[in-house]
Amino acid sequence: AMATLSSDAEPVDDDGAQRPLIRHSSFPHRSSRNYEEPLLTPSSRLQRSNSAPELLDAVLQKCGECRRLPDANDGELKRRLGSVELTLLGIGACIGAGIFVLTGVEARVAGPSVALAFCFAAATSIFNGLCYAELSSRLPISGSAYLYAYCMFGELPAMIVVANQLLDYHIGAATMARSLTAYVGQALVAFGLSLPECFVECQPFPSAPWFSISMGAPAVLFCVTAVVAGGAKSSATVTAVMTILKLGIVIVVIIVGAQMVDTDRWVPFFPNGMGATLQAAATLNYAFVGYDVIANAAEETKNPQRDIPIAIVSALSVCAVLYLIVCLVLCGMQSFDDIDVSAPVSSAFVHYDMVWVASFVNVGAFFGMTTGLLAGLYGQSRIYFALARDELAPQVLKQPGTCSIWCGCVAACLATFCNVKLLASMLNIGVLLAYSATAASVLRINAKRNCDDTGRRSFLNSENFWLAAVALLTMLMSRGDCFSSALPGVAAAALVGVVSWVALRREYSTCPGGAFRCPGLPVTPMVALIANIYLASKLSWHAWLRLATVSLFVTFAFGVFVVRGFSKESRQVAICKTVHAAAKAAGTQPGVCHKCES
Repeated sequence: AMATLSSDAEPVDDDGAQRPLIRHSSFPHRSSRNYEEPLLTPSSRLQRSNSAPELLDAVLQKCGECRRLPDANDGELKRRLGSVELTLLGIGACIGAGIFVLTGVEARVAGPSVALAFCFAAATSIFNGLCYAELSSRLPISGSAYLYAYCMFGELPAMIVVANQLLDYHIGAATMARSLTAYVGQALVAFGLSLPECFVECQPFPSAPWFSISMGAPAVLFCVTAVVAGGAKSSATVTAVMTILKLGIVIVVIIVGAQMVDTDRWVPFFPNGMGATLQAAATLNYAFVGYDVIANAAEETKNPQRDIPIAIVSALSVCAVLYLIVCLVLCGMQSFDDIDVSAPVSSAFVHYDMVWVASFVNVGAFFGMTTGLLAGLYGQSRIYFALARDELAPQVLKQPGTCSIWCGCVAACLATFCNVKLLASMLNIGVLLAYSATAASVLRINAKRNCDDTGRRSFLNSENFWLAAVALLTMLMSRGDCFSSALPGVAAAALVGVVSWVALRREYSTCPGGAFRCPGLPVTPMVALIANIYLASKLSWHAWLRLATVSLFVTFAFGVFVVRGFSKESRQVAICKTVHAAAKAAGTQPGVCHKCES
C-alpha cells in the first residue's frame, strides 16, 4: 500500500503502520551538483525543449517526492554475501575449463610470451572491473549494465544492451551445458554404462545443420538450475566449494608440472614477435569474462561499497596469476610448437607418463564448467529479476527462484535442440556491449556540466560527442586497413590525442560520499571503452549481424509500445524508488534521480 503523506508527519500505510521516508533533502540537490544529467535526472535542456514529453516532467517531479523504503513485498533481496563469497563467485565465473585448454591454444600463437599476453588481457579487464565497482557501489541493486544504461542513456539503449547481453548469457549457458554433458557421458561410459546415441549429441537431419539433439543436457541443467533456484546463499556456497576444489587442482598441476620445466624452452620468449603476443592478448580477454556477475549480486551484498570492489579486483588478480603460472609451466614442459591444442595440459602430463595428473585435469575442467554455468545462470536470473521489478518483464519473474527456473528452461531448450557450435560464433558481442555501456556510464555520471554562454549544453561539449569520437576512432584503428594502410596509425594517434584532451581539459566531479570511486578518471573508463570496442571489432560478421538484428527488433518493439501509449512513467518512478531506497539503506548516494527545479 502506498503511504499517505502529511506535511510533517511520517507516512502511514492504510493499515496504520508507519514507514520510514526517503526525503529528497538527504540527497544532493541539483543546484549543488555539477554532474552531466542522466535521463532519469531533470535536464534544463529537456525542460526547455518543445519536443520533450510532458509526461517526463511529472515523472521527474515524482522522483523527488517523499516515499517509503521498499520492504520484502517490493522485491528487495536479502543482503547475505560478503567479499570472500563474491570473490569465489567471480573466480568461478572466470576460470572454467579454459585454463586447461585456452592456455595451450594461444601458446601456439605467441609462444612463451602468452604469459605476458594474459597480463595484458587482465589489465584491460581490471579497467572494466573498476567501472563496474563504482557503479555497483553507487547503485547497489540488481541489474548491472542494464540499470546503468537505463539511468544514464535511457530506456531504449538499456533494452538494446540487456537484450544482447541476455542472448549471450543464454547461448553461453547452453554451450557449457553441452560440454558438461560430454564429460558426464565419458564418466558414465567409464563406469560401464551404455548410453543412447543422442545422450551427448546427434544430428538426425543432415540437411538442417543448426538442429541437433542432446538428451543429457536438460538433466545437467536441471541439477544446476535447482542449485541456483535455492537462493544466493546456496548458489554461492556450492560455487565456493567447487571453486576451492578447482583451485586446489590447478595448484597441484602447477606444483607437479614445475618439476618438469626446462627454462631453456622459454627462449626465445617472443618467437613470433610482439604482434603475435598482442593478437593473443585480444583473444585472451575473453578468458576473464564473467566477473560482471559480481555486480549482478550487488543487491545481495552486505556492504557493496567495500565488498564489490574488493571482490572484483581480487578475482581478476587471482585469475591473472593462475593463468600466468600455468602458461609458464606448460611452455616449460614442452616446446610451444609441440603443444596439443585439443587438450594441452593433460596431453603434456600424458607425455611424461603421469596419467593420474591428466585425470585431475579432467576433474578440474568439470568443476570449472560447472561453476561457470552456475555463475552464468545466477547472473542472468538477477537481470530478469531487475527487469520484472521495473515492469519490463512479466511480474512472475519478480521472484528470484522463478527467474532461475526460467533461465534454466531457456538454456535447456537451446542445449537440447540447437547446434550450439554454430550459435557460439555469435557470442561475446552482447557482453562487450554491456561492458562498453558500463564504461560510458562512468564517464557520464561523473561528468561536470559544460554549458555555453546561453546556459545550454551543446553536443560538442557533452560526453556524447567524446564517446562517439572514441568509438569511431577505435573502429578505424581496428578496421581502417580495409580502406588505407595508413588509416589505423592515424586513427591511433588521433585516439591518443582525444584521450589526452579529455583527461587534461575536461572536468569530472567527485563521487558522492560512501561510494567507491573509479581511480584514474577519466582515463580508466576510456581505456576500458577502447579495449571493448577494439575487441568487438575483431569478432566475426555473424556476431555483428546478430547485434544489428536484435537491436533493430528491440527498437521496433519499443516503437510499437510507445505508439500504443505504453507509459514509461510507472517504470521510471519504480526505478527511482528502488535506486534511492537501496542507496539509502547502503549508506551512499547514487547521484541520479533528482527533483526538478521550477
